[in-house]
Amino acid sequence: MKSNNPWDLIKEPVSSIDVNAKLADKDNLLEFYWAKDSIGNLLFILHTSSSIIIKQKIPSLIGIDVSIGSIENTNQLILTLSEKEDKDIFNSLCLDLLKSTKNINDESLAIKSILKRLEKWQYFLKSGRKAIDKKQLKGLIGELYLIKKYLLAEYNAKDVLEFWKAPLQSVQDFELSNMTIEVKTKSSVNSITISSYEQLFTQLDYLYLFVVTLTESTKNVTESFNIYDMIDEIRKLIGLDNLLIIENFNNLLMHYGFVELVEYEDLYFTIIFDEFYEVTDEFPKIIDIPDGIEKLNYKINLDTCRKFLVEKNILNITGDDNE
Repeated sequence: MKSNNPWDLIKEPVSSIDVNAKLADKDNLLEFYWAKDSIGNLLFILHTSSSIIIKQKIPSLIGIDVSIGSIENTNQLILTLSEKEDKDIFNSLCLDLLKSTKNINDESLAIKSILKRLEKWQYFLKSGRKAIDKKQLKGLIGELYLIKKYLLAEYNAKDVLEFWKAPLQSVQDFELSNMTIEVKTKSSVNSITISSYEQLFTQLDYLYLFVVTLTESTKNVTESFNIYDMIDEIRKLIGLDNLLIIENFNNLLMHYGFVELVEYEDLYFTIIFDEFYEVTDEFPKIIDIPDGIEKLNYKINLDTCRKFLVEKNILNITGDDNE
């Protein structure tokens, strides 16, 4: 896989007081630079004539040093990677800052946007939080598929994102006004994993399992997609001009643990089919947990659950108000 690391093309300067830099985006209002210093540290530098960044509190980021300075009449915001094994995460952070200011035509607003994004990254990076793995990526795809195919077809985008509780580490993945939905992805093996006792219980009127059968694929297969394809589709359904809702969606992805890593680009999938199961009192599940059991994880064979299949769109049969 070809590297997308922009620092690979930058040589280290000979002088210890110099940095070598390359303009990151010629179309951006702000001047961002990929840069290296003489000892090979990776830097991302913002040049601006605005003084606002000096007046603002700069968030601290785990593994990344944040500093401000000036050169001649230009102010600088400098991000330096201090943990070299986190190079991919650092690259994602820098790309995110570029994207967050791409369509802003006021320099002061653009800098405020940068500081706001750095606060979001501070949340993500605290306590050494890492990006999701392939298994978690499949789970995210299942949830995004529910959003794309069903929820955005029935509800406005603002409400849909409020329904999505998984990024906030809630027990169930989605909570609507009178139902909860737990999303599961699986391969051809017709079983799902219940990772906690609480997943199959709710205080609301209805609880459904949304099960997505997902197979790994390649780019050349018809109807295959990667995570970026699905995210782009959802952004288009939301409306690219709905900037606040798009920002909320991006923040939820970050809370989930998703950052734009290059290795995700080559992970392609195909969705075979999806199904809804209603979790009633008769649905197979563990009801009582003996004292002393701290963690519960078990599998359910869906071949034994056919009578719980819901043939119709659950959003149209539960009496839920989608206005």
